[in-house]
Amino acid sequence: MGTGLLRPVFSALVIGSGALAGFQLGRQGRILAAVTVALSMSAVAALGAWLLTHRMRTAERAALRDPLTGLPNSKLLEDRIEQALARSRRTGESFALMVVDLDGFKGVNDAWGHEAGNVVLRSIARRLLTVVRETDTVARVGGDEFVILSLGTQEDAEAAALVGRLRQALRRPYSVQGRSVELDASVGWALFPQDGVAPEELLAQADGEMYATKRDTSEESVVERRALDANVVRDLELALAHNEIVVHYQPIVDLRSGGVRAVEALVRRMHTDRLVGPSEFIPHVERSPVVRSLTLAVASDALRHLVAWDARGIELEASVNVPYRMLDDEELITGLRRLLETVGVEASRLTLEVVPSGPGAGSSIDGRQIERLRRLGVRLSLDDLGRASSIAAIRTLPLDQAKIDAMFLHNVGRDQRSQAIVGSLVELAHALGLEVVAEGIETRLAWDTAARLGCDRGQGFYLGHPLTAQELTDWLEREWPIVVSVA
Repeated sequence: MGTGLLRPVFSALVIGSGALAGFQLGRQGRILAAVTVALSMSAVAALGAWLLTHRMRTAERAALRDPLTGLPNSKLLEDRIEQALARSRRTGESFALMVVDLDGFKGVNDAWGHEAGNVVLRSIARRLLTVVRETDTVARVGGDEFVILSLGTQEDAEAAALVGRLRQALRRPYSVQGRSVELDASVGWALFPQDGVAPEELLAQADGEMYATKRDTSEESVVERRALDANVVRDLELALAHNEIVVHYQPIVDLRSGGVRAVEALVRRMHTDRLVGPSEFIPHVERSPVVRSLTLAVASDALRHLVAWDARGIELEASVNVPYRMLDDEELITGLRRLLETVGVEASRLTLEVVPSGPGAGSSIDGRQIERLRRLGVRLSLDDLGRASSIAAIRTLPLDQAKIDAMFLHNVGRDQRSQAIVGSLVELAHALGLEVVAEGIETRLAWDTAARLGCDRGQGFYLGHPLTAQELTDWLEREWPIVVSVA
Protein backbone atom coordinates (compact mmCIF):
# COMPACT_ATOMS: atom_id res chain seq x y z
CA MET A 1 0.00 0.00 0.00
CA GLY A 2 1.39 3.41 -0.92
CA THR A 3 1.88 5.93 1.86
CA GLY A 4 -0.42 8.35 0.04
CA LEU A 5 -3.38 6.14 0.95
CA LEU A 6 -2.62 6.47 4.64
CA ARG A 7 -3.64 10.17 4.72
CA PRO A 8 -1.37 11.03 7.66
CA VAL A 9 -2.38 13.99 9.78
CA PHE A 10 1.22 14.74 10.69
CA SER A 11 4.61 13.10 11.09
CA ALA A 12 6.54 12.76 14.31
CA LEU A 13 10.31 12.70 14.54
CA VAL A 14 11.84 11.41 17.73
CA ILE A 15 15.53 11.97 18.34
CA GLY A 16 17.26 10.41 21.31
CA SER A 17 20.85 9.32 22.06
CA GLY A 18 21.84 9.84 18.46
CA ALA A 19 18.93 7.75 17.07
CA LEU A 20 16.24 8.96 14.64
CA ALA A 21 12.69 7.55 14.21
CA GLY A 22 10.12 8.86 11.74
CA PHE A 23 6.42 8.09 12.29
CA GLN A 24 3.25 8.78 10.35
CA LEU A 25 0.26 9.15 12.66
CA GLY A 26 -3.45 8.71 11.86
CA ARG A 27 -6.30 10.79 13.23
CA GLN A 28 -6.72 8.54 16.28
CA GLY A 29 -3.02 8.65 17.12
CA ARG A 30 -2.23 5.21 15.60
CA ILE A 31 1.16 4.70 13.99
CA LEU A 32 0.51 4.14 10.32
CA ALA A 33 4.09 3.89 9.04
CA ALA A 34 7.51 4.09 10.53
CA VAL A 35 11.10 4.40 9.41
CA THR A 36 13.62 3.72 12.14
CA VAL A 37 17.32 4.33 12.25
CA ALA A 38 19.21 2.99 15.26
CA LEU A 39 16.10 3.35 17.46
CA SER A 40 17.03 3.81 21.10
CA MET A 41 15.09 3.01 24.26
CA SER A 42 14.89 6.70 25.18
CA ALA A 43 13.24 7.48 21.84
CA VAL A 44 10.64 4.77 22.44
CA ALA A 45 9.90 6.14 25.89
CA ALA A 46 9.50 9.68 24.58
CA LEU A 47 7.18 8.56 21.82
CA GLY A 48 5.08 6.47 24.21
CA ALA A 49 4.66 9.39 26.59
CA TRP A 50 3.61 11.68 23.76
CA LEU A 51 1.08 9.17 22.42
CA LEU A 52 -0.39 8.59 25.87
CA THR A 53 -0.84 12.31 26.44
CA HIS A 54 -2.37 12.77 23.01
CA ARG A 55 -4.86 9.96 23.53
CA MET A 56 -5.81 11.18 27.00
CA ARG A 57 -6.52 14.67 25.68
CA THR A 58 -8.53 13.26 22.80
CA ALA A 59 -10.57 11.11 25.19
CA GLU A 60 -11.15 14.08 27.51
CA ARG A 61 -12.44 16.19 24.61
CA ALA A 62 -14.68 13.36 23.40
CA ALA A 63 -16.10 12.93 26.90
CA LEU A 64 -17.33 16.53 26.80
CA ARG A 65 -19.04 16.37 23.40
CA ASP A 66 -22.17 14.78 22.01
CA PRO A 67 -20.86 12.21 19.51
CA LEU A 68 -23.73 12.72 17.03
CA THR A 69 -23.82 16.52 16.72
CA GLY A 70 -20.46 17.56 18.13
CA LEU A 71 -22.23 19.94 20.52
CA PRO A 72 -21.24 20.20 24.18
CA ASN A 73 -22.87 17.55 26.35
CA SER A 74 -24.35 17.91 29.84
CA LYS A 75 -20.96 17.73 31.55
CA LEU A 76 -19.44 20.55 29.49
CA LEU A 77 -22.67 22.55 29.82
CA GLU A 78 -22.44 22.34 33.61
CA ASP A 79 -18.91 23.71 33.46
CA ARG A 80 -19.96 26.56 31.16
CA ILE A 81 -22.87 27.45 33.48
CA GLU A 82 -20.52 27.59 36.47
CA GLN A 83 -18.22 29.90 34.51
CA ALA A 84 -21.20 32.09 33.58
CA LEU A 85 -22.30 32.27 37.23
CA ALA A 86 -18.83 33.30 38.34
CA ARG A 87 -18.65 35.94 35.62
CA SER A 88 -22.11 37.32 36.40
CA ARG A 89 -21.38 37.57 40.12
CA ARG A 90 -18.22 39.48 39.28
CA THR A 91 -19.71 41.84 36.65
CA GLY A 92 -23.38 41.99 37.65
CA GLU A 93 -24.50 41.00 34.16
CA SER A 94 -27.37 38.58 33.65
CA PHE A 95 -27.62 35.54 31.40
CA ALA A 96 -30.34 33.18 30.23
CA LEU A 97 -30.72 29.42 30.18
CA MET A 98 -33.12 28.05 27.56
CA VAL A 99 -34.50 24.53 27.34
CA VAL A 100 -35.51 23.49 23.81
CA ASP A 101 -37.61 20.35 23.34
CA LEU A 102 -38.58 19.26 19.83
CA ASP A 103 -42.28 18.69 19.08
CA GLY A 104 -43.00 15.84 16.70
CA PHE A 105 -39.45 14.52 16.40
CA LYS A 106 -40.35 11.02 17.55
CA GLY A 107 -42.60 10.74 14.52
CA VAL A 108 -39.54 11.15 12.28
CA ASN A 109 -37.83 8.18 13.92
CA ASP A 110 -40.99 6.10 13.77
CA ALA A 111 -41.74 6.89 10.14
CA TRP A 112 -38.26 6.86 8.58
CA GLY A 113 -35.93 5.26 11.10
CA HIS A 114 -33.23 6.45 13.47
CA GLU A 115 -30.72 7.28 10.76
CA ALA A 116 -33.18 9.80 9.32
CA GLY A 117 -33.68 11.14 12.83
CA ASN A 118 -29.91 11.53 13.21
CA VAL A 119 -29.75 13.54 9.99
CA VAL A 120 -32.46 15.87 11.32
CA LEU A 121 -30.71 16.23 14.70
CA ARG A 122 -27.44 17.23 13.05
CA SER A 123 -29.34 19.78 10.95
CA ILE A 124 -31.05 21.13 14.07
CA ALA A 125 -27.69 21.54 15.80
CA ARG A 126 -26.35 23.56 12.85
CA ARG A 127 -29.44 25.77 12.77
CA LEU A 128 -29.27 26.52 16.48
CA LEU A 129 -25.62 27.53 16.15
CA THR A 130 -26.45 29.99 13.35
CA VAL A 131 -28.92 31.84 15.60
CA VAL A 132 -26.96 32.26 18.84
CA ARG A 133 -23.89 34.40 19.49
CA GLU A 134 -20.40 32.94 19.22
CA THR A 135 -20.01 33.34 22.98
CA ASP A 136 -23.19 31.32 23.67
CA THR A 137 -23.30 27.58 24.29
CA VAL A 138 -25.65 25.14 22.58
CA ALA A 139 -25.64 21.72 24.26
CA ARG A 140 -27.48 18.51 23.47
CA VAL A 141 -28.60 17.00 26.76
CA GLY A 142 -31.05 14.33 25.60
CA GLY A 143 -32.49 12.59 22.56
CA ASP A 144 -34.41 15.62 21.28
CA GLU A 145 -33.63 18.14 24.01
CA PHE A 146 -31.13 20.98 23.85
CA VAL A 147 -30.06 23.65 26.34
CA ILE A 148 -28.78 27.08 25.33
CA LEU A 149 -26.66 29.28 27.59
CA SER A 150 -27.07 32.82 26.31
CA LEU A 151 -24.55 35.21 27.83
CA GLY A 152 -25.46 38.85 28.15
CA THR A 153 -29.22 38.30 27.81
CA GLN A 154 -30.49 40.70 30.44
CA GLU A 155 -34.29 40.80 30.16
CA ASP A 156 -37.30 38.70 29.28
CA ALA A 157 -37.85 40.77 26.12
CA GLU A 158 -34.38 39.85 24.84
CA ALA A 159 -34.93 36.20 25.72
CA ALA A 160 -38.32 36.19 24.00
CA ALA A 161 -36.80 37.67 20.84
CA LEU A 162 -34.09 35.01 20.79
CA VAL A 163 -36.65 32.24 21.34
CA GLY A 164 -38.64 33.58 18.41
CA ARG A 165 -35.59 33.40 16.15
CA LEU A 166 -34.77 29.90 17.36
CA ARG A 167 -38.27 28.58 16.67
CA GLN A 168 -38.35 30.24 13.27
CA ALA A 169 -35.08 28.53 12.34
CA LEU A 170 -36.25 25.15 13.60
CA ARG A 171 -39.59 25.33 11.82
CA ARG A 172 -38.10 25.57 8.34
CA PRO A 173 -38.77 22.28 6.51
CA TYR A 174 -36.29 19.42 6.75
CA SER A 175 -35.61 17.07 3.85
CA VAL A 176 -36.02 13.48 5.00
CA GLN A 177 -35.62 10.80 2.35
CA GLY A 178 -37.00 13.07 -0.34
CA ARG A 179 -39.94 14.32 1.74
CA SER A 180 -40.44 17.67 3.42
CA VAL A 181 -40.94 17.39 7.18
CA GLU A 182 -41.75 20.23 9.56
CA LEU A 183 -41.09 20.27 13.29
CA ASP A 184 -41.74 22.77 16.01
CA ALA A 185 -40.16 23.27 19.42
CA SER A 186 -41.35 24.08 22.91
CA VAL A 187 -38.97 26.52 24.57
CA GLY A 188 -38.72 27.77 28.12
CA TRP A 189 -36.17 30.10 29.64
CA ALA A 190 -34.90 31.39 32.98
CA LEU A 191 -32.81 34.47 33.75
CA PHE A 192 -30.06 34.78 36.33
CA PRO A 193 -30.58 36.08 38.99
CA GLN A 194 -34.29 36.87 38.59
CA ASP A 195 -35.41 33.25 38.25
CA GLY A 196 -32.74 31.52 40.30
CA VAL A 197 -29.15 31.74 41.49
CA ALA A 198 -28.11 28.09 41.22
CA PRO A 199 -27.82 26.00 38.04
CA GLU A 200 -30.44 23.50 39.18
CA GLU A 201 -32.90 26.32 39.98
CA LEU A 202 -32.46 27.93 36.58
CA LEU A 203 -32.77 24.66 34.69
CA ALA A 204 -35.85 23.66 36.68
CA GLN A 205 -37.49 27.03 35.96
CA ALA A 206 -36.69 26.85 32.24
CA ASP A 207 -37.82 23.23 32.07
CA GLY A 208 -41.12 24.09 33.75
CA GLU A 209 -41.71 26.97 31.35
CA MET A 210 -41.00 24.65 28.42
CA TYR A 211 -43.45 21.99 29.57
CA ALA A 212 -46.12 24.63 30.18
CA THR A 213 -46.22 25.25 26.43
CA LYS A 214 -46.55 21.62 25.46
CA ARG A 215 -49.77 20.04 24.37
CA ASP A 216 -51.39 17.91 27.07
CA THR A 217 -51.58 14.30 25.95
CA SER A 218 -52.32 12.73 29.31
CA GLU A 219 -55.61 11.24 28.20
CA GLU A 220 -54.45 9.89 24.86
CA SER A 221 -52.40 6.97 23.70
CA VAL A 222 -49.47 8.65 21.98
CA VAL A 223 -48.87 5.68 19.68
CA GLU A 224 -52.49 5.57 18.52
CA ARG A 225 -52.66 9.34 18.11
CA ARG A 226 -49.53 9.41 15.97
CA ALA A 227 -50.93 6.80 13.58
CA LEU A 228 -54.28 8.58 13.48
CA ASP A 229 -52.58 11.93 12.82
CA ALA A 230 -50.80 10.53 9.77
CA ASN A 231 -54.02 9.12 8.33
CA VAL A 232 -55.93 12.37 8.89
CA VAL A 233 -53.15 14.43 7.31
CA ARG A 234 -53.23 12.25 4.18
CA ASP A 235 -57.02 12.49 4.05
CA LEU A 236 -56.97 16.26 4.36
CA GLU A 237 -54.31 16.60 1.67
CA LEU A 238 -56.59 14.67 -0.67
CA ALA A 239 -59.58 16.79 0.35
CA LEU A 240 -57.69 19.99 -0.50
CA ALA A 241 -56.56 18.56 -3.82
CA HIS A 242 -60.12 17.51 -4.74
CA ASN A 243 -61.90 20.67 -3.51
CA GLU A 244 -63.69 18.78 -0.75
CA ILE A 245 -63.20 21.52 1.84
CA VAL A 246 -66.35 23.48 2.63
CA VAL A 247 -66.51 26.82 4.44
CA HIS A 248 -69.55 27.92 6.45
CA TYR A 249 -70.05 31.42 7.81
CA GLN A 250 -71.49 32.45 11.18
CA PRO A 251 -72.65 36.05 11.68
CA ILE A 252 -70.96 38.35 14.19
CA VAL A 253 -73.37 41.05 15.31
CA ASP A 254 -73.07 44.56 16.76
CA LEU A 255 -74.77 44.10 20.13
CA ARG A 256 -76.00 47.70 20.22
CA SER A 257 -77.53 48.04 16.77
CA GLY A 258 -78.16 44.39 15.92
CA GLY A 259 -76.41 44.82 12.57
CA VAL A 260 -74.25 42.05 11.13
CA ARG A 261 -70.71 43.39 10.97
CA ALA A 262 -68.62 40.33 10.27
CA VAL A 263 -68.62 36.57 9.75
CA GLU A 264 -66.41 33.82 11.09
CA ALA A 265 -65.23 31.34 8.46
CA LEU A 266 -65.64 27.80 9.81
CA VAL A 267 -64.09 24.92 7.88
CA ARG A 268 -65.77 21.57 7.20
CA ARG A 269 -64.56 18.41 5.49
CA MET A 270 -67.05 17.08 2.95
CA HIS A 271 -67.59 13.31 2.94
CA THR A 272 -70.07 11.42 0.80
CA ASP A 273 -72.63 11.10 3.58
CA ARG A 274 -71.89 14.00 5.94
CA LEU A 275 -69.91 17.12 6.74
CA VAL A 276 -67.09 16.58 9.23
CA GLY A 277 -66.52 19.39 11.74
CA PRO A 278 -63.07 20.85 12.47
CA SER A 279 -62.81 19.19 15.89
CA GLU A 280 -62.48 15.85 14.12
CA PHE A 281 -59.42 16.78 12.05
CA ILE A 282 -57.76 20.05 13.15
CA PRO A 283 -56.12 18.59 16.31
CA HIS A 284 -54.52 15.90 14.16
CA VAL A 285 -52.96 18.23 11.57
CA GLU A 286 -51.75 21.13 13.73
CA ARG A 287 -48.13 19.94 13.56
CA SER A 288 -48.05 19.31 9.81
CA PRO A 289 -47.57 21.66 6.82
CA VAL A 290 -51.12 20.90 5.66
CA VAL A 291 -52.51 23.26 8.32
CA ARG A 292 -50.91 26.16 6.43
CA SER A 293 -52.53 25.08 3.17
CA LEU A 294 -55.86 24.67 4.92
CA THR A 295 -55.67 28.12 6.52
CA LEU A 296 -54.89 29.76 3.18
CA ALA A 297 -57.72 27.87 1.47
CA VAL A 298 -60.23 29.11 4.06
CA ALA A 299 -58.87 32.67 3.86
CA SER A 300 -59.15 32.58 0.06
CA ASP A 301 -62.78 31.45 0.23
CA ALA A 302 -63.61 34.16 2.77
CA LEU A 303 -61.94 36.99 0.84
CA ARG A 304 -63.62 36.03 -2.44
CA HIS A 305 -67.02 35.97 -0.75
CA LEU A 306 -66.40 39.40 0.76
CA VAL A 307 -66.04 40.67 -2.81
CA ALA A 308 -69.25 38.87 -3.84
CA TRP A 309 -71.15 40.33 -0.88
CA ASP A 310 -69.78 43.80 -1.68
CA ALA A 311 -71.35 43.50 -5.13
CA ARG A 312 -74.74 42.94 -3.47
CA GLY A 313 -74.33 45.92 -1.16
CA ILE A 314 -73.46 43.80 1.90
CA GLU A 315 -70.19 45.02 3.42
CA LEU A 316 -68.72 42.61 5.95
CA GLU A 317 -65.45 41.63 7.60
CA ALA A 318 -64.23 38.05 7.88
CA SER A 319 -62.45 36.13 10.65
CA VAL A 320 -60.29 33.09 9.89
CA ASN A 321 -58.94 30.77 12.58
CA VAL A 322 -55.16 30.40 12.79
CA PRO A 323 -53.23 28.08 15.14
CA TYR A 324 -50.95 29.99 17.50
CA ARG A 325 -47.83 28.31 16.12
CA MET A 326 -48.62 29.53 12.59
CA LEU A 327 -48.77 33.23 13.43
CA ASP A 328 -45.09 33.83 12.71
CA ASP A 329 -44.95 31.40 9.81
CA GLU A 330 -43.21 33.20 6.97
CA GLU A 331 -44.90 31.20 4.21
CA LEU A 332 -48.36 31.81 5.69
CA ILE A 333 -47.78 35.56 5.86
CA THR A 334 -46.50 35.61 2.29
CA GLY A 335 -49.51 33.59 1.15
CA LEU A 336 -51.93 35.98 2.86
CA ARG A 337 -50.26 38.98 1.25
CA ARG A 338 -50.60 37.43 -2.20
CA LEU A 339 -54.25 36.58 -1.56
CA LEU A 340 -55.07 40.12 -0.48
CA GLU A 341 -53.33 41.55 -3.54
CA THR A 342 -55.00 39.09 -5.90
CA VAL A 343 -58.52 39.44 -4.55
CA GLY A 344 -58.28 43.17 -3.90
CA VAL A 345 -59.81 43.26 -0.42
CA GLU A 346 -58.62 45.78 2.15
CA ALA A 347 -56.44 43.94 4.67
CA SER A 348 -58.19 45.47 7.68
CA ARG A 349 -61.33 43.52 6.74
CA LEU A 350 -59.53 40.23 7.42
CA THR A 351 -59.11 39.16 11.05
CA LEU A 352 -56.88 36.28 12.04
CA GLU A 353 -58.50 34.60 15.02
CA VAL A 354 -55.74 33.08 17.12
CA VAL A 355 -56.51 29.87 18.96
CA PRO A 356 -54.33 29.99 22.13
CA SER A 357 -54.03 26.23 22.51
CA GLY A 358 -52.37 23.35 20.71
CA PRO A 359 -48.67 22.92 19.87
CA GLY A 360 -46.42 25.80 20.88
CA ALA A 361 -49.26 27.87 22.35
CA GLY A 362 -48.09 30.56 24.73
CA SER A 363 -44.45 30.31 23.69
CA SER A 364 -42.54 33.21 22.21
CA ILE A 365 -42.87 33.94 18.53
CA ASP A 366 -40.71 35.72 15.99
CA GLY A 367 -41.31 39.43 16.44
CA ARG A 368 -40.01 40.19 12.93
CA GLN A 369 -42.70 38.04 11.34
CA ILE A 370 -45.41 39.49 13.57
CA GLU A 371 -44.27 42.94 12.48
CA ARG A 372 -44.65 41.80 8.85
CA LEU A 373 -48.17 40.68 9.69
CA ARG A 374 -48.96 44.04 11.27
CA ARG A 375 -47.58 45.93 8.27
CA LEU A 376 -49.77 43.79 6.07
CA GLY A 377 -52.74 45.40 7.83
CA VAL A 378 -54.73 42.36 8.96
CA ARG A 379 -56.31 42.38 12.43
CA LEU A 380 -55.53 39.92 15.22
CA SER A 381 -58.20 38.49 17.50
CA LEU A 382 -57.67 36.25 20.53
CA ASP A 383 -60.12 33.38 20.85
CA ASP A 384 -61.18 31.80 24.18
CA LEU A 385 -60.45 34.82 26.40
CA GLY A 386 -60.84 33.67 29.98
CA ARG A 387 -59.27 30.25 29.59
CA ALA A 388 -55.85 29.74 31.16
CA SER A 389 -54.21 29.35 27.75
CA SER A 390 -55.30 32.86 26.74
CA ILE A 391 -53.36 34.69 29.46
CA ALA A 392 -49.90 34.14 27.97
CA ALA A 393 -51.15 35.05 24.51
CA ILE A 394 -52.76 38.29 25.61
CA ARG A 395 -49.37 39.34 27.02
CA THR A 396 -47.45 38.32 23.91
CA LEU A 397 -49.51 39.31 20.88
CA PRO A 398 -50.34 42.76 19.41
CA LEU A 399 -54.10 42.17 19.43
CA ASP A 400 -57.03 44.19 18.11
CA GLN A 401 -59.86 42.06 19.44
CA ALA A 402 -60.66 39.43 22.08
CA LYS A 403 -63.47 36.88 22.07
CA ILE A 404 -64.79 35.84 25.47
CA ASP A 405 -65.11 32.08 25.68
CA ALA A 406 -68.65 30.77 25.27
CA MET A 407 -68.60 28.86 28.55
CA PHE A 408 -68.76 32.16 30.46
CA LEU A 409 -71.84 33.29 28.52
CA HIS A 410 -73.99 30.20 29.00
CA ASN A 411 -75.22 31.28 32.45
CA VAL A 412 -74.68 35.01 32.22
CA GLY A 413 -77.73 36.93 33.42
CA ARG A 414 -78.71 34.03 35.69
CA ASP A 415 -75.50 33.40 37.61
CA GLN A 416 -73.67 36.15 39.46
CA ARG A 417 -70.28 34.49 39.17
CA SER A 418 -70.53 34.16 35.39
CA GLN A 419 -71.66 37.75 35.16
CA ALA A 420 -68.77 38.94 37.33
CA ILE A 421 -66.26 37.00 35.25
CA VAL A 422 -67.60 38.39 31.97
CA GLY A 423 -67.59 41.91 33.38
CA SER A 424 -63.98 41.54 34.52
CA LEU A 425 -62.88 40.14 31.16
CA VAL A 426 -64.58 43.02 29.32
CA GLU A 427 -62.85 45.50 31.61
CA LEU A 428 -59.47 43.85 31.04
CA ALA A 429 -59.86 43.76 27.25
CA HIS A 430 -61.05 47.37 27.03
CA ALA A 431 -58.16 48.48 29.27
CA LEU A 432 -55.85 46.94 26.66
CA GLY A 433 -57.67 48.78 23.87
CA LEU A 434 -59.33 45.67 22.45
CA GLU A 435 -62.74 45.24 20.89
CA VAL A 436 -64.73 42.56 22.74
CA VAL A 437 -66.81 39.81 21.13
CA ALA A 438 -69.06 37.64 23.30
CA GLU A 439 -69.27 34.06 22.02
CA GLY A 440 -72.07 31.66 22.88
CA ILE A 441 -75.03 34.08 22.72
CA GLU A 442 -77.86 31.54 22.77
CA THR A 443 -80.65 33.51 24.47
CA ARG A 444 -82.04 37.01 24.43
CA LEU A 445 -81.05 37.34 28.10
CA ALA A 446 -77.43 36.55 27.23
CA TRP A 447 -77.52 39.17 24.48
CA ASP A 448 -78.94 41.87 26.73
CA THR A 449 -76.56 41.07 29.59
CA ALA A 450 -73.47 40.92 27.37
CA ALA A 451 -74.38 44.29 25.86
CA ARG A 452 -74.99 45.80 29.30
CA LEU A 453 -71.60 44.54 30.51
CA GLY A 454 -69.89 46.32 27.62
CA CYS A 455 -69.35 43.64 24.98
CA ASP A 456 -69.12 45.27 21.56
CA ARG A 457 -70.10 42.34 19.36
CA GLY A 458 -71.71 38.96 19.79
CA GLN A 459 -71.84 35.56 18.14
CA GLY A 460 -73.99 32.52 18.83
CA PHE A 461 -76.95 30.42 17.75
CA TYR A 462 -79.48 33.03 18.93
CA LEU A 463 -77.93 35.51 16.51
CA GLY A 464 -77.31 33.10 13.65
CA HIS A 465 -76.14 29.57 12.89
CA PRO A 466 -73.20 28.76 10.59
CA LEU A 467 -74.46 28.84 7.00
CA THR A 468 -73.10 28.32 3.52
CA ALA A 469 -72.20 31.53 1.70
CA GLN A 470 -75.38 31.36 -0.40
CA GLU A 471 -77.57 30.61 2.63
CA LEU A 472 -76.02 33.54 4.47
CA THR A 473 -76.65 35.83 1.50
CA ASP A 474 -80.34 34.81 1.36
CA TRP A 475 -80.67 35.15 5.11
CA LEU A 476 -79.19 38.64 5.16
CA GLU A 477 -81.32 39.85 2.24
CA ARG A 478 -84.66 38.28 3.27
CA GLU A 479 -84.78 37.37 6.92
CA TRP A 480 -82.47 39.58 8.98
CA PRO A 481 -83.07 41.10 11.46
CA ILE A 482 -85.07 38.39 13.16
CA VAL A 483 -84.49 39.97 16.58
CA VAL A 484 -84.76 43.57 17.64
CA SER A 485 -81.69 45.41 18.82
CA VAL A 486 -80.91 46.36 22.40
CA ALA A 487 -82.78 49.44 23.53
